[in-house]
Amino acid sequence: MLPVERHRFITEVLSQRGRVLVQEVATMCQISMETARRDLALLEKRGVLQRSHGGAVFVSEQESEKLYVPSQIEQGESFRDRSNQSPDQKTRIAKRALAFINPGDCLLLDSSSTSWFLARQLPDIQLVVLTNSLHIIQTLAAKANVKTIGLGGEYSAKYEDFIGVLAEKILKEFVINKLFFSCHGISHEGGIRESNEHHARLKQQMLLSSEHKILLADSSKFGRRSFARICHYREIDTLITDSLDDEEFRQELAWSNVNVIEVAPTKTKFSK
Repeated sequence: MLPVERHRFITEVLSQRGRVLVQEVATMCQISMETARRDLALLEKRGVLQRSHGGAVFVSEQESEKLYVPSQIEQGESFRDRSNQSPDQKTRIAKRALAFINPGDCLLLDSSSTSWFLARQLPDIQLVVLTNSLHIIQTLAAKANVKTIGLGGEYSAKYEDFIGVLAEKILKEFVINKLFFSCHGISHEGGIRESNEHHARLKQQMLLSSEHKILLADSSKFGRRSFARICHYREIDTLITDSLDDEEFRQELAWSNVNVIEVAPTKTKFSK
């Protein structure tokens, strides 16, 4: 049994029974006691369980949220702060995302800094672009062939975007070919998450309104715990990232039918 299969099995057993002993894990998974302890320790770090003497008890998602106190930065960095983080990685991700865009497409871009990087790369071709990002609206204003539709709602000076019920309601009126969005964190058990409930709820509606869902996430997002859940990664079609070193997570994504695309830096060739 592969590690990812063991972890899934242990989680299922815990969710059904509430607790499990180390000896039981070792017997059921046909592994050593030491390996069983390591598995439980790893799942505890992910917030799935709490270890006790000789075993572990299950931690529900609600209990996990209560135990996890987000730091100030995880309440949500400003757009300006986010746009200055990992610019090279975001540029490579944005350029690779262009391969999914065709003339005549109706696109939806969230207010993430990575989507803004994509908007800057968009060619001036016949497109319809919906977005809740003020910066993306301003960027696309210079492209004559791109029809831009702003999602109304409550304006956030910190995030420089529009959120709330009005933005969510407008999305229900459109049939969108492709959604490009990012997140604050993505992990094995937590799925795709945001730093606040307002953006998480809006992105849930974005997913419902779109035919093809493309997540743009640089490697700093992997394993990061975040406050509000957007969706499980099985709900997206494609992940574009600069690097994914976790082979176990890569296998999990493959089982969930997620197409993973990595964009490594271009190597410069020097002539002698």
